[in-house]
Amino acid sequence: MQTGTAQAKDGAEDLRGGIYRLATGTRQLETGLGDLSAGQRSLVDGLGQLQGGAARLASGLSDGAAQIPGYGDDTSQRAGILANPVALDRTVQHPAGTYGVGFAPYFLALALWVGAMITFMVLRPLNRRHLMSGAPVHRVALAGLLPAVAIGLTQATLLFAVVRFGLGLSPVHPLLTWGLLLLTATAFAAVMQLIGAALGAPGRIVALALLMLQLTSSGGTYPVQTTPGFFQAIHPILPMTYVVEAARHAIDGGSAGPILVGVTVLSAYAIGSLILTLIVARRGRQLTPSKLHPELAV
Repeated sequence: MQTGTAQAKDGAEDLRGGIYRLATGTRQLETGLGDLSAGQRSLVDGLGQLQGGAARLASGLSDGAAQIPGYGDDTSQRAGILANPVALDRTVQHPAGTYGVGFAPYFLALALWVGAMITFMVLRPLNRRHLMSGAPVHRVALAGLLPAVAIGLTQATLLFAVVRFGLGLSPVHPLLTWGLLLLTATAFAAVMQLIGAALGAPGRIVALALLMLQLTSSGGTYPVQTTPGFFQAIHPILPMTYVVEAARHAIDGGSAGPILVGVTVLSAYAIGSLILTLIVARRGRQLTPSKLHPELAV
């Protein structure tokens, strides 16, 4: 009997534990049912939003389909649409009317450089007799420069008259173009005098070499960015670069910035060349055996 009482006691304890677990499960079930109810409400709200979004999507697709251009019944328009699906609108602010107008600045600068070279093939950069006469150095330098400048100004004027009235070039700023050519002729004459005074007869080869370098690096035929790196490096330090750029804006129109830069650089070349020629002339008054008996005579 004592054994049965113990078993009954154990059974009662198991029953009490089961009842406790049942109560706990009931509470968890109640909580789960609450979460399920909240989820159902969220699902209903989401289905409503989905239905509204689907309605808006359908309306948008319908509006988009209505805006798509149709070919219509005329099939001849389809070939044009397929051949040219994109139209290009191009605006040129400062057009060069012909191929020659675009090349004009390049050939104007080239002609004035060659003209200055030929001038000092005839004239002496520094007259030896004047140099040894004891006259002031600046008078000696100007005596060699001013005749060349006068010839250069005449060349520039004739060149402008030929291209303006003979070839039909119509610059947007004709007086400015003419003045730029006059300044270019003056600067090139000063540079040629310096080369001839400093190097003598070999200076003609140097002047020719500079011409060849400038033909490639000035950007007169093709953009300088398409040339090798060497020519891009010397592009901003040679005078013909600024003549070409300034002449383009003077002939075809455009901003005044490149013209002002060109005038400033050409003036600096002219003044700097004259100053260096004065230094060469001052040093040239010292007689040396090589000057008395030159190795190369032209």
